[in-house]
Amino acid sequence: MVYIDKEKLVTLFKWYMQEVGDNLVSVLVVDRDGLIVDILTKDSDKLDEKKFIGAFSSLVELVLKKLTQDFDLGIFGAGTFDTDKYRFIFCESGPDHVLVSILNHTALVDDVFPYTYLTADKVARIINGELPVSPVIPKIKRDTELEKIKRKMEYYQSKSHSPEYVYKLSLIGDGGVGKTSMAQRYVHGIFQADYKATIGTYITKKECEFKELGTSVRFMIWDLAGQSQFERLWPDYLTDSRAGIIIFDITNRETFENVRKWYDIITRVALPHIVLILVGNKVDLELSRVVSTEEGMDLAKELGIYYMETSAKTNENIDDVFEWIALQIINMNIEEVKETLFDKQIEEGSKFIISSPQLKILNQHFTKQLDFCIGKSDTKEIIRYLDILKAIEKKKL
Repeated sequence: MVYIDKEKLVTLFKWYMQEVGDNLVSVLVVDRDGLIVDILTKDSDKLDEKKFIGAFSSLVELVLKKLTQDFDLGIFGAGTFDTDKYRFIFCESGPDHVLVSILNHTALVDDVFPYTYLTADKVARIINGELPVSPVIPKIKRDTELEKIKRKMEYYQSKSHSPEYVYKLSLIGDGGVGKTSMAQRYVHGIFQADYKATIGTYITKKECEFKELGTSVRFMIWDLAGQSQFERLWPDYLTDSRAGIIIFDITNRETFENVRKWYDIITRVALPHIVLILVGNKVDLELSRVVSTEEGMDLAKELGIYYMETSAKTNENIDDVFEWIALQIINMNIEEVKETLFDKQIEEGSKFIISSPQLKILNQHFTKQLDFCIGKSDTKEIIRYLDILKAIEKKKL
């Protein structure tokens, strides 16, 4: 008999209920025979949970039979079932269990599905018991245009780099390219050849430390399921990504040809100036390679992003990929702080109009002064003037 950490399961259910809101009446896990593993019902003091379970079992007996048949056929993924009073979402949670969400009949299932898949993936991992699983469910929201603009404004107003800030890093690409293997290798230092397909998305955390810089970057890593049945969830899961790794399998040309699709999806919903890298994975299978290094580099150049090749199995370049992203974030934050300081200097100074020829003359003058600088302080001062002129040119003041 497999031990199931029911305490963690109930904690996960509570997070799930909190994020979905009042529309979620009850959540439970059943096995392939329809037997309830665990259940959490909202306001269980007011509602007799035993009677509720009995009513639930009679209502969906036929559905559970169908789920069992679909399990055997290997075609079950997720589905919904409506009654006059409730809406049910059934979501496969590992090879032997189903997560059942019971909602008010007025609930919009499209808003709930992103949380459901994320919860189902966590349930499967808790039952499997091989890796640590956080029961925390992060907020996932479909933004209106107004909220998107507000979020971008907040982003531009927050320029400084802080090791206390957590950056959302999304791993994307077709199913089977090795996203989960890369994440687990980087976060836990392990590799398994038989990872189960991710349900919706799997979230882990890792801090990338740079002792020589005296700082670090904390990542919240979203490992996104690449199978087509999760396509409608991709924009929800990728929203607010600060960085992304687009992964393809060097032994599978179709995964390479779909890179542009993934690039378009993430750049539509991510934060401005997202840090992206293209990764060709599974270089340990060099004899089976069908996508050359040159092709990978050419596509990355076309998209305006960096390219690297890795092997999650042998750990080749895995740390390098995440460290490269972390360094880009640090560098971009420094540049943004720098620009903010120059903008402030301009705004606090006297306003004036300067023409392009005049700006060119000033640039030439200060550039020439660099040849006559004796000490570091003089050089630093001249460079500061040149940077201010660059900022003036950018703002066309």
